[in-house]
Amino acid sequence: MKKIILLPLILMFIAGISTGQKLTKKDSKKILESVWNDVKTNDTASFRKMWAMDGQQWPYHTVPFDVQQIRINFQDFKSYFDTALIKNMKIEDVECDSVTINDPHRGFSKYYIRGWFKYSSTFKKGFGFYMDYLNSKWLIRFSPDYSNAKISGKK
Repeated sequence: MKKIILLPLILMFIAGISTGQKLTKKDSKKILESVWNDVKTNDTASFRKMWAMDGQQWPYHTVPFDVQQIRINFQDFKSYFDTALIKNMKIEDVECDSVTINDPHRGFSKYYIRGWFKYSSTFKKGFGFYMDYLNSKWLIRFSPDYSNAKISGKK
């Protein structure tokens, strides 16, 4: 009896996985480079179009995410990466991971992507986004994350 119930559940799970949209590292790189290009060219309109704007309330906040937060994010982004802008740095490394089950963004996004700038042989800065597939395209959810990291040893 257990086998009869278990088999359809497994098949439904596999079917659900196979029909879902997958975000590749190559696609992630295009998205990150597009965001970076918008920041470099000061193109706030294109930057804004990359965000999911469906009135969702973001985790840890009491208000829905809206256009005002995107404007603030744009200015913060430029400020945080001012050296990368001045030096016209390129994204050196890209990460693309599925959102884990215990992440509070799980209900809003499927992937987390991050791009890194190498500032020196021992230091890098990065930015990341939670991504969701809406209206046949990948869109950013909520505010970007910013990271600093020490580079240890050679790969």
